[in-house]
Amino acid sequence: MDNSLLVDLLVIALVIYSVSLHELAHAYSATLLGDPTPGRAGRLTFNPLAQLLPTPLISIVFPILLYLTQGNLFCIAFCPTDPSRFRRPLRDSALVAFAGPATNFLMMGLFLGVLWIPGTCSTNPEHPTYNQLILLPAAYWNMVLGVFNLLPLPALDGYDMMRGLLPLRLRRPLDDFRRMRFLPLLVAFLLGPHLLGFVMKPLLHFFFMLVPG
Repeated sequence: MDNSLLVDLLVIALVIYSVSLHELAHAYSATLLGDPTPGRAGRLTFNPLAQLLPTPLISIVFPILLYLTQGNLFCIAFCPTDPSRFRRPLRDSALVAFAGPATNFLMMGLFLGVLWIPGTCSTNPEHPTYNQLILLPAAYWNMVLGVFNLLPLPALDGYDMMRGLLPLRLRRPLDDFRRMRFLPLLVAFLLGPHLLGFVMKPLLHFFFMLVPG
């Protein structure tokens, strides 16, 4: 197998597994806050297949094809929850939502942390080690996915985090829109990259400040 293809597949595998941990964080936090739904759906496991196989096209196939053809890496999965089981639904939904992006940022820190271990990086930027070729993009895409999920769009975690701050007259139609299955997700994919564009420059500056050099 070509080395560059192997590197790409390993990057994809790390990011997809990070997304499964994102969903696991939702599952565990929801369970801790009183909702048994994730456990009943078999989501309280580190096995990524439990998180990804319910939506294989957008969780596995789409990310692989997108990265290999365009160099972009977006992966989406879902964790079933029932907010009516929470003791304080608005607050607890926000906490469950935040657990997902927080996991992406944790994985970013973990991957970058490995690169700070002496001997794992090359001092010559023209000849990076395999650790750099794999862990740097995996860390970068975890950062992007974490920030993307923080956008306040109805299909994303950011909406649940800010939902309790919205007036009821605005929250109701947005909640109705969110129930329209894949339409909110389509809107998030169309609007999300444009919204990310406003913050990408400072994000990249912050990211490369964390990269050993």
